[in-house]
Amino acid sequence: MSVIPLEWLSMKKGILSLLFYFTILTLLFAAPAQRTPESCRDSTPSLKDSYARYFMIGASCYADSEEDVRIKDKEKEEKKQEKAAKKQEKADKKKKKTSSSKKKQKKAGSSKSSKNSESSDDSDRHDSFDYEDYDDSEDDDSYNPKEKSSFFIKTAGKHFAELSSGNELLPYRLLGKKPKKLVQFTASDGYSYDVPAKWNSKYLTLFLEDAKKAGVQVRFHLLLCPEMTPEWFFFRGYDTAGRLVGIDEMNARIEWYIKQVTVFISDWEYEHNNGKSLVTSYDVLSELFTDTGGYNMTPSNYLMKIYGDDHYAIKAFAFASNCVPESVKLCYCDHTLFEKKKAEKVKTFISSVRSEGKGRVDQIGIISHLTTDWPDRKSFFATCKDLYSAGLEVQIQQLDISAMKAKDSSKAYYEFMKDCIENSDYIQGVSFRAVKAAEETDFEDYMRAPLFSSDYSCTANFDQVIQAGKNGISKN
Repeated sequence: MSVIPLEWLSMKKGILSLLFYFTILTLLFAAPAQRTPESCRDSTPSLKDSYARYFMIGASCYADSEEDVRIKDKEKEEKKQEKAAKKQEKADKKKKKTSSSKKKQKKAGSSKSSKNSESSDDSDRHDSFDYEDYDDSEDDDSYNPKEKSSFFIKTAGKHFAELSSGNELLPYRLLGKKPKKLVQFTASDGYSYDVPAKWNSKYLTLFLEDAKKAGVQVRFHLLLCPEMTPEWFFFRGYDTAGRLVGIDEMNARIEWYIKQVTVFISDWEYEHNNGKSLVTSYDVLSELFTDTGGYNMTPSNYLMKIYGDDHYAIKAFAFASNCVPESVKLCYCDHTLFEKKKAEKVKTFISSVRSEGKGRVDQIGIISHLTTDWPDRKSFFATCKDLYSAGLEVQIQQLDISAMKAKDSSKAYYEFMKDCIENSDYIQGVSFRAVKAAEETDFEDYMRAPLFSSDYSCTANFDQVIQAGKNGISKN
């Protein structure tokens, strides 16, 4: 029987101990696998499917911080690809130069003896495999970046038929900084005006790409929003140190901006969506009036200062009507439309757009930041019926129901969605405020009652909305 040396046993024990600790450390620091959230699983009921027989289900998207990060990542990837392309171009030139040099050498060697010539031919055959000919771009992430799975896209695609743009597509994001260069734009009045030579289409492109990947259609929100437009856009020479522009020039600037956005989208659809429309509707503008029917005279509404009334809004719908095909709807949005004075003022405005402005308003978007006990639901749905009777498609937009006075928001969602189903003859769509809980600073915490948590897991609100769809009545 052989005897195992004690030194060897000690060494073996040490190696096993190292392997054990290495395994433990690997388990501790290894990145955990990303768990598929509940909202994306096949077993989770689809909101879109649950409500398809009643009306279209949509969602608004508020993710400014996420969009900024993704834009920066996309720009980094584009720079990386550009750098790789330059490197490849340099390699191709070097290869071409080397090939030309070999041809010269071969021609010069033809005058040598047959033995040397044979040796030269062997050398050429050996060198015919140029290592620079090997294209390893297929293995290079700069050529084929691996697209990461997006739970946002999966969740939106599974549960919604339409996605509304959020703050990332308002004028302050698309117009950006004060223009350094101007060009001439010929307006519909026949005169030429100075307009910015460039505008930022990156956010718009990213949003359209996401919508296409998700397989959803798009509602553009908003074409015109004076409170969310850079100040310089309203001043002469685009200089806030000067005076506000006149009405004619402001008309031209509004027309230019609406045309830029809508034509860009149309061109993108033609090139990237087989010419099919991805956009179903444009929210042209919103919140013109107060609850008592007066004009909304906020300090940052420079358009009201320039025009003195709602004629800029009438013009905006007229310009949009000229730029957007009739198959794509134009919408006016507002909240608290159950206030009778406000509702009457809105209907008068829409009548002016159709007659005086010779434009169209196809939809009314009822912005619905509600609480569990406000407003009175009978008044709310009576308003839906009244606006439908005025020849408007009714869209409930940005829906969220916050819990007040210790009432459960999920129960309120159930009751409200049941009411929507019962009034579905007058309601063409319901759009929830956000796909998921977002890091926002513009609204108080009690205003947030999303269907999905920040990790895209389903909330109790989602469960009750699904339940309302199951228990709803069938349309005749």
